[in-house]
Amino acid sequence: MNSAYKIAVFYYTQTGQLRRILENLLQPLTEEGCVIVWKIIEPEPPFPFPWTKESFYQAFPESRLGIPCPVKPIDFSDIQDANLVVIGYQPWFLSPSIPVSSFLQSEQTAAYLKDKKVLTVAGTRNMWVTSHDVIEEYFKKAGAHRVGNIVLEDKHNNYISVLTIFRWLIGGIKEKTKYLPEAGVSGTDVAGVARLAPEVLMSLKTNDFSSLQERIVAKGGTVFHSYLYQTEKVGHRMFGVFARWIVKKGAFNDPARWGRLKCFSLYLMFVIFVVSPIGTVFLYLLYPLRYKALSRARKNYIYLSN
Repeated sequence: MNSAYKIAVFYYTQTGQLRRILENLLQPLTEEGCVIVWKIIEPEPPFPFPWTKESFYQAFPESRLGIPCPVKPIDFSDIQDANLVVIGYQPWFLSPSIPVSSFLQSEQTAAYLKDKKVLTVAGTRNMWVTSHDVIEEYFKKAGAHRVGNIVLEDKHNNYISVLTIFRWLIGGIKEKTKYLPEAGVSGTDVAGVARLAPEVLMSLKTNDFSSLQERIVAKGGTVFHSYLYQTEKVGHRMFGVFARWIVKKGAFNDPARWGRLKCFSLYLMFVIFVVSPIGTVFLYLLYPLRYKALSRARKNYIYLSN
C-alpha cells in the first residue's frame, strides 16, 4: 500500500463532467492506497447552469482578461504535505474559467503552490493551448512546477461540437438528439482516462516526474491539433480586443454593456461558421511552410518543452 502518497485535487465544475474525469483518473490510485484530498473551487455567487444567453456572454470579458471573482476560502492546512497537486480546469472563451483563474490568482493559492509538483487536467471542447499558456504564467509567478498535462476533449467535428456545446450550456441538453450527438467528452473517454493512473503512480513511487508527460502522450493523454492552433491563437488575440472594449462600458453583469456583448456574439458566430472554414483551408495550404513552427509548438504544448 502507498498510503504515504497524498494527492491534493482542486477543481471547478458546473456540469459534473470534470469531477467524473478526475474520479476516473484517481480511483485506481485510491485503490493503491493513495490519499486523495478533494478541494472544490466555489465562486460566490455561483455561476448559473444552464446559462441564459445573456449570462453566458456576460462571462466573456472577465474570462478573457482574467478578472477574478470572489471564491470561497479553501483550507490548505491538511494538504501541505501533498506529494502531488492536481488542478482540474475548463476553458471559457479560450481562457481558463473565471473560478479557476480567480483561484490561481489568490495570494493563498500562490503561497501553497510554491515548489509544488502540479498535474493539470482539462475537460474541453477542443481548443486548450491559450488556456494552457495563461495557467503556465500563474504557475511561474507562484513558483509551481507543472509535471504533466492531460486533456480530454469532445472529438466530434469542430462545427458539430459548437452546436452541441451551446445546446448543453444554454439549453441544458447533453444527451444525443435526433440531429446532434451527445455533447462534451464522451463517456468512453471519461472512463478511459483511468489508463493514465499507473503512469502517475509510477512517478509518485520513484519521485521522478521527468518522464511523466512523455508517458501520458504515449497513451494518448494529450493531443495537439495543428489545424486549430493558429486559429486559436488569432482568436485569443481578437477576444482580447473585444474584451477590453466591452469592460470600458461596464463591469461584470452591467446591463450597459449588453449592446457590445451582442456585437461580440455576432462576431463569434461569423468567425466560427464563415471565417474559420476559409481560414482552415488557407492554413492547410500553407502547412508545408509552417511545418517547423508547428513542430516547435507541438513539442512545447505536448511535451511541456520551452
